[in-house]
Amino acid sequence: MLHAHYPKWFERRLVSNQQALDACVTSGTRIASGFATSEPHTFYSTLWDHIQAEDLTDISIRQGLFMAAHRLCVGDALKAEGLLDGLVENGFSSTSIFGNLARLANAATKKVDGLSRLIEHFQELRERRVVFVSAFLGQASNMMIPSNAITNVMAPDFVGRNPSRMGIVDMQSVHFPDAVDSVMREPDGRMKVNLVVLVMTPPDETGVMSHGVANGATADALAAGLVDEATKILLYVNDRYPFTFGYGDAPNTLPIDAFQDAAKQGRLFVVEDEAAIPALPAGAFDHPAETEVAIAKLVVDHIEANLDFTAGRALQVGIGGTGVLAIKGLIDSSWRGRVYTEMLEPFTLRLYEAGKLDGSHFIERNGTRTDLPGKIVCTFTLGEAGTDFYEKMHKNPDLILAPASRVVIPEGFYRGMGINNILGIDFQGHVNSGGRGHNHYSGIGGAAAINRGLGRGGVAYLCMKSTHTGLDGKRYSSVFPFLPEGTPVSLTGPDLMGTREGARFFLATEQGVVRINALSQADFIRAIISVAHPDFREELERRAFDEFRVRFRTPIEE
Repeated sequence: MLHAHYPKWFERRLVSNQQALDACVTSGTRIASGFATSEPHTFYSTLWDHIQAEDLTDISIRQGLFMAAHRLCVGDALKAEGLLDGLVENGFSSTSIFGNLARLANAATKKVDGLSRLIEHFQELRERRVVFVSAFLGQASNMMIPSNAITNVMAPDFVGRNPSRMGIVDMQSVHFPDAVDSVMREPDGRMKVNLVVLVMTPPDETGVMSHGVANGATADALAAGLVDEATKILLYVNDRYPFTFGYGDAPNTLPIDAFQDAAKQGRLFVVEDEAAIPALPAGAFDHPAETEVAIAKLVVDHIEANLDFTAGRALQVGIGGTGVLAIKGLIDSSWRGRVYTEMLEPFTLRLYEAGKLDGSHFIERNGTRTDLPGKIVCTFTLGEAGTDFYEKMHKNPDLILAPASRVVIPEGFYRGMGINNILGIDFQGHVNSGGRGHNHYSGIGGAAAINRGLGRGGVAYLCMKSTHTGLDGKRYSSVFPFLPEGTPVSLTGPDLMGTREGARFFLATEQGVVRINALSQADFIRAIISVAHPDFREELERRAFDEFRVRFRTPIEE
């Protein structure tokens, strides 16, 4: 497609995808791109073939949360013989945000052929020194090498590890709003990358382009790349993407003329792209796990039973199936409020369409809050393939997408209500939402910024399955006396036991919902044990007494 609104200087920068790869990706290239729905799909779906064909080495890729299991991430592991048949037999569906991809990845490691291919790919990544510098891991870059007779011989250096501990994913754990400044620039402003890759809409009749379904860190990364004359810009122009708006001095659009200097300097490369918008698989929410359904129902019932302090608040939901299911449940509740969120997914949009959400707000650079009746503010969106979710965004004046650096900040969540997922919690009040054992599982994202904001007059629901399966295949409590050594920590005790201005924090498991903030350590321990799985409560009570002399109704032998 040759777009009618391209200026001549822009047309002269048009190249094919392969020409763009040849010009932009050579040995030593340091790449930056957006995450999730900001992912330049065409670029990543062809990058590994290019690296192999050109025999490239020393590639640094600063990205996280791939939406697809590109060959760059897993090689040919997903082509293992019998893999898809096994998934069909085991019910290839889940309500977890990336549940299908997670099951696909897990199944690949259980097939000898898939496991062999995956190990070979990881070995080649290390030999070529291709490294992912990431603040957040998705399932496509998070596959674990299990311990068995084959792997212990074939790749003992990889056993029990995912790429975060293989020298392949170099975690840089930062808060979402800090991503560009921390991951892409040195403190003195020098760029750590020399290529910024992104997708935007074609220019409209006024010459303005949009970031479409996600802003996240992309707008800030592009702004930094445009002013650095040593940084190349690889721009994919895709007319499938909806044209969406930002707000005030937090833009989600850019005039095409902003690329003119980079074009004149020969460092702008433009590819006309027709790839589908990254999305969850169709039916991703159709078969929820029983535990997630149970937790979500308890959260919705709790919100409904406590409208005196839950109604009217600005709603936020994090990545994870349980939170999304809770939002779905609110559609049929009597709750009504507002919205201000990191991620916009289909059910929050339905809440808005059902008249349950009265509007949003925005935090100005000076810290003041501007109320925006009838608007939705977020930093990225995530929909299902085959639905009209993204179509509803096109030139929608009620939708505002702005950079994470302007949205995912504590003051945006003051007096709000958040529903987020965690993996574990301990007697000290330390919360893990990013890892299992020593392996990073996801990342901190906006968790700390959001919950520290909710700690000022807000309501927070931390949703957690009461048990989980360890690397050894055994079942464990997700309530710990102390988080296992090496576990990434997302929130600390003071984040939960403190709070002010009447804030309320709740821990929700399938066993119940209990308030956990503004408590002494002893009362906090009693609270979290009360919603632990019954199979583990007696031992947890014993450990509570052994470690902190916390007593329960049933006397514990001293």
